[in-house]
Amino acid sequence: MFDVRPRAALNAQLLRLDAGYRSAGIARYIFHLLRELPGAAPDFAFDVFSTEALAPTLFPDITIRATRWPVHKPPWRILWEQTLFALALQDNYALLHSLAYVLPFLNRTPSIVTLYDLSFIIYPEYFQPLQRLYLRIGARAATRRARKIIAISESGKQDLVRLWHVPPERVQVIPPGVESYFFTPPPPPQIEQFRRAKQLPEHFVLFLGTREPRKNIPTLLYAFARAKRAANLPHHLILAGGRGWLDHDIAKTIQALNMADQVHLVGFVAQAELPLWYRAADAFVYPSQYEGFGMPPLEALACGAPVIASNVSSLPEAVGQAGLLVNPRAPAELADALIKILTDANLRAELAQRGPQHARAFTWTRAAQLTAETYRLALNKSNAVSNFHSALP
Repeated sequence: MFDVRPRAALNAQLLRLDAGYRSAGIARYIFHLLRELPGAAPDFAFDVFSTEALAPTLFPDITIRATRWPVHKPPWRILWEQTLFALALQDNYALLHSLAYVLPFLNRTPSIVTLYDLSFIIYPEYFQPLQRLYLRIGARAATRRARKIIAISESGKQDLVRLWHVPPERVQVIPPGVESYFFTPPPPPQIEQFRRAKQLPEHFVLFLGTREPRKNIPTLLYAFARAKRAANLPHHLILAGGRGWLDHDIAKTIQALNMADQVHLVGFVAQAELPLWYRAADAFVYPSQYEGFGMPPLEALACGAPVIASNVSSLPEAVGQAGLLVNPRAPAELADALIKILTDANLRAELAQRGPQHARAFTWTRAAQLTAETYRLALNKSNAVSNFHSALP
């Protein structure tokens, strides 16, 4: 039978299924969206353009169009999406959704673009020159030409309005979700076995994220050293996450503070292990200077971990009233928060209850439903406006 549903093309070239740091962040957002979209939008058919032949068992209700070019390399990906992809779109689709920042310049298909953040505008010094240039030109052009723009936080929307003067009515805020397994406590013996296998200290504070300048790790190191001295804390600090760019200040700071035996860099953490890391830690700290949303603190809250996070950009949205928020540029304030959360058992117990309650409001099903309503808005489908706003919290 001929399928009369409007067909949408989704550019998912940043999706990765391998266990590496490139499979985190944007790739996770894309993965879960693709898993949920067919159920949220049965009135659409989907063609997903991917860098790899995705398993049909993972995505049974969408058509995968694997790209033979080596688009895992940025120059090839840019060339592909501006040439072959643009040609493939011509008159073949009712809608295009670019799942990361940029649309083909020659595209004529009604379009939606997802912008996860504007870090390349706010912190340009942290990007390689060609990458920064392409994002500046490509993302700016996409915001002008797309019918709808998806931001993953209200803070991200306000950045678009403030910095690029995007009309607010063109931006839909669709936060990510939290996977259900973060809420399920593993048996205590499993956590103890994990501690032994990883040779974890008895008490530790956890940070998780790619080691790059905007994560603000040197400030965390100074605050941690200050807190240990002031309160005689027995805790170690574990920095989990892959190595990013311009991270040389971290090793220098650890050496300057003479804390090499108390600060541990454990590298990339596999997705399946994340709940065990969060639950083994006495507290989770995330002093980032800027985030499009900030998944690690929300995941930590889902696990019941006491959380300290920055009070800037999107992080107050991710954490809400379920954690402590501090000025990321004030090491003394961060040190005080560490002392407070690590020495007050009643506070930790209270936050352990608040965290999962707050995190349950963020689901991938809801993200997919809001995305589907955005598709209908872009194509002027009836009732989409009222449906979209009724789905918001």
